[in-house]
Amino acid sequence: MKHISEQTRVTNLARCLRNKRGMTLVEVMIAVAIVIVAALGTLCYEYLCIDHVRIARAELIATRIGQLLIEDGKSTGGSLDYNPEDLNMGFDLPEDLPTNCVTVVDGLPMHISITHSDVEGGVDTFAGTKLSEINVVVSWKKDFGNGAIEDDDPRVALVTYVRQDQ
Repeated sequence: MKHISEQTRVTNLARCLRNKRGMTLVEVMIAVAIVIVAALGTLCYEYLCIDHVRIARAELIATRIGQLLIEDGKSTGGSLDYNPEDLNMGFDLPEDLPTNCVTVVDGLPMHISITHSDVEGGVDTFAGTKLSEINVVVSWKKDFGNGAIEDDDPRVALVTYVRQDQ
């Protein structure tokens, strides 16, 4: 077994202590910058996720409203006198726009347009029936606020056909 002298141990310890330096200010600044960039990236991603959840929620609400109105309109045989206010579910028909209505679901104002039209060539005189088209368009503000709908605001359009007996 090799015996190391006390002098050699002290020399080796002094050499180790001289080589052990702390981190410099530049190294600390670079580490902090990397942590900040990573944190900002995570926060931006979280914001985008929340925004996409709001958009998906609005699309789901609009689709369900459209389906409700189409099914209810079909149950009346596609009557031109169909009025969503009769559902007593918060649909409001303004006097100046009889084919449009407004409702608020979970704080999100929805603008709804319902139109009826006869299908060209959709009359069967032998059977005594006529085919009509029901269009429901549900729109909302892209900023999820109140106000008039503009051309670039999102919308969901649903179409169905109903047979009317003459």
